[in-house]
Amino acid sequence: MMARLMIRSYFLVLVIHAIFVSSAQAFLSALIPRQHYYPSTTTNANNDELGDANINESNSSLNTADATARDVVVACMDGLLNNDKPWANAGLELCWDYSSDRNRAAQGGSFVEFVTYASNPTFSTMVDAKEYSIENVGSYIPGTNTRGAMQTVLVKVQSLKGEERSFLWTMAQERRPSRQGMWLVHECINLENAVGL
Repeated sequence: MMARLMIRSYFLVLVIHAIFVSSAQAFLSALIPRQHYYPSTTTNANNDELGDANINESNSSLNTADATARDVVVACMDGLLNNDKPWANAGLELCWDYSSDRNRAAQGGSFVEFVTYASNPTFSTMVDAKEYSIENVGSYIPGTNTRGAMQTVLVKVQSLKGEERSFLWTMAQERRPSRQGMWLVHECINLENAVGL
């Protein structure tokens, strides 16, 4: 009887320990942002033409308060242009990191679902594309009591197959900690699918 009680106690201690360790790991990973390294900010897949938003030159993620909505779009597009550098789906991961909670929920709520979504024929035009250009940056729309400031960025993308598509990135400035003040991707839509633009 005593042996059974000790085995049950030991098992209970292991379960509690596992719960504590996984909770601590989740908490710490939420506090410490992933570090991204992109050796250059380019606008084409050959890395021979420098872009004008030098935001990914260090080994840190884009989290400075002075980064504009355009800077975040350029960082995301540069990441998508070279999606698998320096690791698989690094560009998609960068886009996921700078997506709003609303956008994340719309894409399935997890990075794995986002990677699946990104393989659709429309969105995949941006992944490992040949080149892109910023066509227009919309007017700054000040924040209100219920949402942060907003701004749109129009991007034209040419795929490796020569197909051209335009995407409208709607950016929103986050109001809640821990990303308060940062520009996040609220939505990114293909202009062919936009109504009334």
